[in-house]
Amino acid sequence: MLPRRYPKIHIRSKAELARHLSDVRMSRNAVLRLINDCLDNFDKYWTDHPIYSEPKKDKWVRDASRTNLGKLLKLIDAKVLKPQDKELPNFIFGGVSKLNHKAAVQHLLGRRRKRVLLKLDISRFFEQNRDDRVFNLFKYKFECGEDGSKLLTKLCCVPFGRKDEPSNYQTIARGFPTSPRLSVWCNLDAFIKIDRLIKKELKGKDPRLAIYVDDIGVTASKVTKEDMMRLYPKIRSILESDEHHKLPLNDAKTKIIYHSGETFDIEGGYQGKFCFEHLGTQMNRNSLMPGTKSRWKLVGTVEKYKASKGTDKTLKTKRKAMLGYKAYIRRK
Repeated sequence: MLPRRYPKIHIRSKAELARHLSDVRMSRNAVLRLINDCLDNFDKYWTDHPIYSEPKKDKWVRDASRTNLGKLLKLIDAKVLKPQDKELPNFIFGGVSKLNHKAAVQHLLGRRRKRVLLKLDISRFFEQNRDDRVFNLFKYKFECGEDGSKLLTKLCCVPFGRKDEPSNYQTIARGFPTSPRLSVWCNLDAFIKIDRLIKKELKGKDPRLAIYVDDIGVTASKVTKEDMMRLYPKIRSILESDEHHKLPLNDAKTKIIYHSGETFDIEGGYQGKFCFEHLGTQMNRNSLMPGTKSRWKLVGTVEKYKASKGTDKTLKTKRKAMLGYKAYIRRK
């Protein structure tokens, strides 16, 4: 018998959710009161983040921090979703415990040299996951009950669009603590198909796939841009195969990069020579270092700090943090 792809969570009701979330610090009755309060005041407990939202791109980051809803969502993420991380395949890095962008890029380095990178970006990744998709995940994949699935979906989704001008459908809330993990689980079937495709199409070339939230990286050794150009429409077909749940790729952000730095668009058009980097991290032959933007920011900060003759405490703190980040990325 094949192993289950999805873990069983079995939350069938509000009472069972309260039992999952309770511990010695917070009793079941206290959690139940918290859940009821969030249901009664749901719309009051979240706003569009004034700094991180991008109105011109119609991207709205939802902020529930410092509210009971934020507290409840952190509990759901920590006690319902996080324990399932171990069930995810090894090419998933975003929204997973102890894994981050550095681990994703390290994975893409592979064991063989002369790597070629295919960079893909999913457009509006969180917003593509509508509430019916989230409901189906909880009910049919995680085997929660009808009431439990409706409850969890209600708490994790909000109407698409600006809060005071909402649409008539709901999606995963960009910015909620539960969103990174939910978005991975909602699309796991498609991601596994992509992994199988890459292993088949680039067999013998040390193919690697790394998915970090909405960024997809594919590398292989001793392949050409033409190989990646042939792979791209097949990946796109997988992501857009479900007419009710398409995950469109942003062609403008799709890049094919040789380890030498030669960069091409998805149609093979030459774009120039840049650093071989992904997720803001440069990939060398056997090591990593901060990407171009991070390095220039560090240079600028160091120069400003020197100009202040070491008296600017804000710049001192920023410089220390950036140097720490550089050391962390370079550390093996």
